[in-house]
Amino acid sequence: MNAPTGNALLPEGQTLIRFDTAGQLDFANVAYLIVFNTTGNDQQPTAQGYNSDFKNWSYFFVVGGAAGVASNPPLFQVYQDPVSGGSKSFQVPYATNSVNFQATIPSGNSAFGFQITFNRCLLDRVPPSANQPPDTSSNRICPPFLNGTQPLWNVSLFTLDRGSNPIDSLSTTNPNSADYKFDFDTSVQVNRNYFKPATNTTVSNPGAQITGIEVFSQPPNGVVATSAPSATPTSSATRAP
Repeated sequence: MNAPTGNALLPEGQTLIRFDTAGQLDFANVAYLIVFNTTGNDQQPTAQGYNSDFKNWSYFFVVGGAAGVASNPPLFQVYQDPVSGGSKSFQVPYATNSVNFQATIPSGNSAFGFQITFNRCLLDRVPPSANQPPDTSSNRICPPFLNGTQPLWNVSLFTLDRGSNPIDSLSTTNPNSADYKFDFDTSVQVNRNYFKPATNTTVSNPGAQITGIEVFSQPPNGVVATSAPSATPTSSATRAP
């Protein structure tokens, strides 16, 4: 399920995300979050967390920290509670063959980091409502791939310390800022990356310093289109809810 230089080995409806860091991963002291906004509003999830009521958070994978390191990293769905109006999250169960986690990057633009390949139907769930409880089935049938989500997804990366405080993100200023944009269209073939511009600011733990993101995505139903260009900065979560 690796995609060292493209999408040739990626099955239909699969997405591979590489989380690039400046140094050796530190799973004991750092939590690594991949956060998705699948609403289609083209807004970045930010590391403000409770201060923003997890606005623009739809799903997130978490690796390391309190979650530990497992072959099947936990996936959570974030939604607005229809009664209280506040944000809530629940862990999404999934079949073991729906996610492939690798604690190293087999090949690519970074020597350090990890990668996750997953079936996109895992992020295709109708948000819970007062009359519909969270979907806790692990037996997801794919396709269809895009029932409850929009094709345009925004993705943000965060690292957290042992107290769940933000350490770093794709921002060049501070982890709570969204002075960048990284999105991709799940309905077309994607080979896209974004690498942080060099700055004078460094994170003390290189294993917590994020250097970039790489995404390979294969559309469903054999659709093939031009790969998206690399993302560029534009001109602000993160304690997990």
